[in-house]
Amino acid sequence: MRIVVRAADARLARDAQEMLANAGVSATALAGPYRAAPDGEDIRILAGEGAPHEVAGSPLLLSLTAGRIDTAPATGAETGALALNGPPKLLAAQMESWTRVAIAEEERARRLATAEVMGLTPPKQPEPHKLKALYIGAPSSAFLALERTLADQGGLVAAAFTSYTGFDHLHDEPFDAVVLNAAQDPSTALSLCSALRRNASLYHLPTLVLTKPGDAATAASAIDRGASAISTTITPCEASLGWLFEAVRRERRRRAAEHDMRALRDVMGDPRTGLWLRDAFNNHVARLAADHHASGRPMSMVVLRVTPAIGAREPSPEIWRKGFGEIASLAARLMRDADSGVTLGHDLIALALPAARLRNAKRTAERIASVAECTAFASGEGGAGPLVFEQSVVELQPGESGSAMMARALRAIEVESIPA
Repeated sequence: MRIVVRAADARLARDAQEMLANAGVSATALAGPYRAAPDGEDIRILAGEGAPHEVAGSPLLLSLTAGRIDTAPATGAETGALALNGPPKLLAAQMESWTRVAIAEEERARRLATAEVMGLTPPKQPEPHKLKALYIGAPSSAFLALERTLADQGGLVAAAFTSYTGFDHLHDEPFDAVVLNAAQDPSTALSLCSALRRNASLYHLPTLVLTKPGDAATAASAIDRGASAISTTITPCEASLGWLFEAVRRERRRRAAEHDMRALRDVMGDPRTGLWLRDAFNNHVARLAADHHASGRPMSMVVLRVTPAIGAREPSPEIWRKGFGEIASLAARLMRDADSGVTLGHDLIALALPAARLRNAKRTAERIASVAECTAFASGEGGAGPLVFEQSVVELQPGESGSAMMARALRAIEVESIPA
């Protein structure tokens, strides 16, 4: 992603650029009146008062406001905030999360446009639910502060004073955030924080960890384990709660966008596999290519060919059709929600990956192939022998249409396919 820091003052721009670099995020710093970034601009970060924010040139993917970890962020409905002076791992995680949100929201809008062109009715939006957080650990003043803050916003807090009860709550009902009290029992709170990141359904759950004053080791360990914010129990935690709620807003946007993308995919897709129907896919790939040419962002495509291994027993047409459908369904679950896929004939799967470089597409192809090779169908049960997965991966070239890109990927699978 092409990240640009804009500030009225050159020193602010350079400081923000350095903080991002410490977090492993490469950015260009531009100070003074607005001018176009020389290499284009996907994500804009506004640092300090009076930062130029005119929108010109290529479409902008995301605009963020630079904030401080010790001050609650103030954001609007369509903007987000970064804790620039926070721990580098926290800043990197925020950037990664915001990038995921932006890609999802852009793809949602694109799918809505494709559905409209094809005369399809978009699915209804889900009903919004109340803000709800879960507190896990010994009672503290922070629990009361959290309860008051959520009550002011029409939300509520559930309390679990043991880790076992806490996980029962997390598996039984949805929450927008979890608060872990590490002041009395740091090891248990850190273990819980790690457990959240190992659970696919809870991985993105915004998490605030409470520590004793001066307990820098626990605070650093919590950030390493994916915590969204840190607070001490004896200080007013308006700033920490502010960053927690910022993470909640970001996560709600991600969930909403990904829900809509899946629903739109289902409207234009094959319910048997979870992939797109051919006509809808062709229409959407054309839109993807045009949009990525306009924005200057990368786009990639993967084609996977599934064939019986050389020397393996040839499966019957019925077994092959069933097994190939299972592999196509597996591919739909292993790609990003923003990616689009389709089956081509009886042995090919094509995937279109927005905002993805060639290396990202290769990882996607390898992930699908490696997991699919472990399935019962691929291992030879049910009358079929081992399978071979060949792959071709291409990146959108200047002036190339979506159909031309797919044709190039299909030619590559015939000429120079790579065994997965």
